[in-house]
Amino acid sequence: MSESTTPAEYLLQRDQIAKYFYWQSICLILLTSIWFFGLGILFAILYAITIGKWLPQRQADALRYWLDGYTLRVDQGVYFLKRKAIPLDRVTDVILSQGPILRYCGLWTLNIQTAGAGGQVIPEAVLVGLENPETIRDEILKARDASRRYPGPSAP
Repeated sequence: MSESTTPAEYLLQRDQIAKYFYWQSICLILLTSIWFFGLGILFAILYAITIGKWLPQRQADALRYWLDGYTLRVDQGVYFLKRKAIPLDRVTDVILSQGPILRYCGLWTLNIQTAGAGGQVIPEAVLVGLENPETIRDEILKARDASRRYPGPSAP
């Protein structure tokens, strides 16, 4: 992979992602009802009939993932925007995972683990709803291996 290649954005299953965000929020609200003695049920109903259909779609539309040379770029967020640039030479593992809500929505997540996270198991980035996640995982790993062979501008 060359540094001069034009970055291509990964294709996402945006409708499935919106469905996943919706049901994830509903389940989270319902689970918190245990702590607040049933008030979560009322909040879940209010969420479902107010912003429940609008917000998940906006969240899905805001997601962007692309490989830019030897850097994985991630844009996300509706209210609080987050832009990450993850150098591929720091990537230690790329894990495909699927929980029950993801399976119901027909989605996978791609967890990007990096070195220097202080021994934490929290991924540096979680890519949700990629089309062909296995292919993209292999592409990221191949680019990571190539980035480790590339001396880069800061190498002596």
